[in-house]
This record gives sequence, structure tokens and C-alpha cells, in this order.
Amino acid sequence: MKFLILDIYPKDDWRLVKDTAGGYGTGNDFGNTFFSKALNKFVSKMISMPPMYAMYIYSILKAKGQEVEYERSIKNEKVINADYIIMPSSIIASETEIEAIKNLTTQSKKIFVVGIFSSVLKDKYKMKNSYIVPGEPEGFFLNISYAKETLDNFFENNNPKSFANNFVENLDALPFPDWEYYSKKYPLRNNFLGFNSKTAIPMLASRGCPYSCFNYCTYPLQQGRKVRLRSVKNILDEINHWIKTIGTNKFLFRDPVFSINRKFTVELCKEIIRQGLKIEFLIETHLKNLDDELIGLLEKAGLKLVYVGIESSDAKVLNGIKRFTVDNDQQHMVIKKLVSKGIIVKSMYMLGNPDDDEVTIKNTIDYSLSLPNQLVQYSVFTPYPGTPIYKVYENKIVEKNFERFNQYNLVYDHKNLNNSNIIKLKNLGYRKFYFNFKNLFTVLKSFSSLVRK
Repeated sequence: MKFLILDIYPKDDWRLVKDTAGGYGTGNDFGNTFFSKALNKFVSKMISMPPMYAMYIYSILKAKGQEVEYERSIKNEKVINADYIIMPSSIIASETEIEAIKNLTTQSKKIFVVGIFSSVLKDKYKMKNSYIVPGEPEGFFLNISYAKETLDNFFENNNPKSFANNFVENLDALPFPDWEYYSKKYPLRNNFLGFNSKTAIPMLASRGCPYSCFNYCTYPLQQGRKVRLRSVKNILDEINHWIKTIGTNKFLFRDPVFSINRKFTVELCKEIIRQGLKIEFLIETHLKNLDDELIGLLEKAGLKLVYVGIESSDAKVLNGIKRFTVDNDQQHMVIKKLVSKGIIVKSMYMLGNPDDDEVTIKNTIDYSLSLPNQLVQYSVFTPYPGTPIYKVYENKIVEKNFERFNQYNLVYDHKNLNNSNIIKLKNLGYRKFYFNFKNLFTVLKSFSSLVRK
């Protein structure tokens, strides 16, 4: 049986990644000034990776003895020759994906549509000869029979109940994604871990997130709210596998909240240190999960970059979206400790929250300048279909094109702001932060230390 994973994108002048934002994807459009456009181009060259679940599916199919390829172009002879096409879905490429499915299914191609957004927007993605794979698609492809009559049956029956929940309870049961195959065809990098040619391997230590920000966050839609952990041994086996086969020491942990389980994180760090692995990695986590001991262990294990969501400096704005955070003094203290260990901190903010106005946003920008972090990201609050908060704003949505739901546009009718205001404030934030001499010096100093390594 010939399978083709067809992962397609619209043509944009900024970085598009389907793996981020809980599988909905993001498109880093930093603004319309000369500097913002230059930042768009810079980041598009710095970071590149596919949705992780697509490469897990690739490895599952290989392990099942199937013939499988991964491609990004619909104009490819492999599309013609495939018995079945598997298409990753996302909000940031949804119109492009839906049009491709329409064209391919009229050519009698049978398409398994994977990724959480196709389940949320099922009415748009479901066509004759397309099947919407619910839940985590890895569970589906691990458990199905690959007899042709079984596969064809999915296109005749709309989402059989036996496959309604495909969460993979035992993450160790998943084969390692075949990054060796992928990296020979496409770039796989995160140059924020250092400007060199080494491949940066995406990894998972856990899935699931129980935090209150599920009100607007899409990760629980993709992975559920129950935290599932890989074994420390399985993670170390994968790290050692890529060190030996690809020769890289760079890893990106794609957990919704790395270090959500402190005991597990301590055990993982200690094992990395015990084995003497000279690796470098980045994580995203919550500041409340980091204490002196854990920061020290993460640094010794190889942590070089940490993403932390701060969102806003205004408590009322945060309460309006049910975002729990530590107070501003503790944020400053924890970030300062990370920086003192030589760890680069990227703090992330959302502009255009429901209770934001121009004053609260400018205060948040000024607050970001006061922290001892080296990198910032200013994105835009987006009520995503499928989340609880979307029901509140569904009738206020003014953007009809889902591909514009990329976390960098104001897509709903805001009581205090419009998209033009947001773009100006976004431009202001990036200009004030990255043209600040102190911050520019800190950024260059941090990256120069990574280059030397």
C-alpha cells in the first residue's frame, strides 16, 4: 500500500508552522514596518519543522510495513501514485488544505485528514472520499488494520464510534519520528539554539495540560487535559539515537508545559547529567514551575532557551481570559535566576485581550522592557473555534478567512481596538524592545555565547 503524507501551506512572507498553538499552527507576521518585515524574513529562516504527529504517523506506517513518503508539494507525481493521502490540517493553512482536498477527491483520491482543526471544522473538511481522523492520529494508525477493504470502509462510514477517542495512553509505544528521513529533504532547525548547521530535533516528554487557560488555549483540544508522560528511559533512548544517527546535540521539547511534573523533570535532568550527555535544548513552561533547584538541574542538563507565557502585565486583563500567573515580582525574580545561569528567556505576550486598551498594551510593552529577558514575542489574542471562549465571541468574529487566525491579527470586534491599532502597537513593541541598546546588546551577547559552543 502506498501512503503519501501531503503537508501543504499557503504562500506567505513569514514563518508558518502547523505544530504550534496546539496543532492549530501559527504564522509569525510581526508587522508591516521595515523592521517587522525584516524580522518576518529572519525568523522564517531561523525556525523550520513539520507537525510532529505527521512524522509519528510516517514512522508508524513504516513499522507496519507500508510504503510511505512525506511531501509539501501537491504538484508531485507521488500524489498521483499514492493509494491513500494523509493530509495534516491547521487553521493557518485551512483554506489551502480544503481546496486541495476538494480537487484531489474529485480525482477519486482517498484522503485521511489528520490534526485537531479538521475535527473542529469537520463540515468543511468532510467530503466524499475524505475521512476525518478524530483525536490523536497516531492512535488511529497504530490500531487499524491495513487491509484495503478495511481502509476503504472509513470513507464509506463517517467516523465509526470505535475510533472516537484515539489518545495514546502509553507514549512509549510510539516509534521515534523518522527525522533522519525528513532532514534529508527539508530543513529541521531552530537557530535560536545557535547559528550552525546542526539539525534541531523536536521531541515530546509529555502530552496534555490541565491548566485553566484551556479557556482560550487549543493544546487541551489536541492532547486532552490529562498529563501523560513518556518514561525517562524512552526519552534518553531517543536522544542517544539522534546523537548517533544524525550527529546532533540540539533538541526542542514540544510539551505544552515542560516541567509540569516536577519529580519527573528532576529525574530526567539527573539522568541526562549522569550519562554525561552534552546536549542543548529548549523548553516552554510556566514560571510557577521553576525553583532554584530545578533551574540549576535544567542548566546542568543543557537547557539553553526557555519560552514563558506572561501575556499581560495587567491583572484585570489576565482575569478576563482566566489566565493564571505568578505576580510580577515573582516573574522578575525567576527570569533573573534563569538569565544568571546563562539561559536565554523568551517571554511571550498577547495584545488585544478582551479587556485590553491602548494604555494596558503600552504598559505591557513597557513591562516587557523592564524584565531581564533577551527575547520577546508580541502576538494577538485569538478566540479559536473549539475553545470555550470562542462561544462568547462567535458572533463578534469579523475575519472570514481562517488562515488569518495566525495569532498576529485581531479577528474579532474588540470594544476598544481595531486591527489597525493592534498592528501599530505590535510594531511599537518590537521596535521598542529590539532597538533598545541594552536589549540588543544582551541578545547579541547571548547568541555569541551559543555560536562559540
